[in-house]
Amino acid sequence: MRCGAPCALRLLRRSMRPTVRPNYVRFTERLLIFATLALMGWIVYLVLDLPVSYRAQNWDIAWIGFDLGMLVSLATTAWALWYRRQLAIPAAIVSATILVIDAWFDVITSHAGFDQDAALVSAFLVELPLAVYLTHFSRRAIRFSIANAQLNAGLSVVSVSLLRTPLAFVDDNTAHRRPPADADAESSPGDESSPGDQ
Repeated sequence: MRCGAPCALRLLRRSMRPTVRPNYVRFTERLLIFATLALMGWIVYLVLDLPVSYRAQNWDIAWIGFDLGMLVSLATTAWALWYRRQLAIPAAIVSATILVIDAWFDVITSHAGFDQDAALVSAFLVELPLAVYLTHFSRRAIRFSIANAQLNAGLSVVSVSLLRTPLAFVDDNTAHRRPPADADAESSPGDESSPGDQ
């Protein structure tokens, strides 16, 4: 009896489920739940109390610092892509997020007239299209990494969906463990076997 895609996906989730849930995973879950609840309360407070207009201090420093952060993020993404590093994926996600935030505040805080028209043109022709492209790139890169990880583990590629594929965590006792030196010494230069072949 053959196992269909849903059955194979359940088997994959079972095989990637850690026997012991690492402490940092539990801590991160609880931290994010607390942060989400606190932010919901903060948003309610802002809706009820925040004024429509406010005279801000250090306006120039705020925007220059923000644009410098966007510059660093985009440059890091470009560097990581040039050297084919996995850092390109989170850097692209951060860059896309910053671009969306930049477009939002440019449009919302600009005065009606030329400033707002320029902000809208910049948002819809530059910032948002680039953010969409970087998000699409990140999604494709993550899906490829998921498929590659399953193949290297000797598994058939069941799913590359970011919503359905289980998130694998290493156990605290095996995290960052390097292979023994004897294993490196025993491997010959002509040996082309991969972890998925074992």
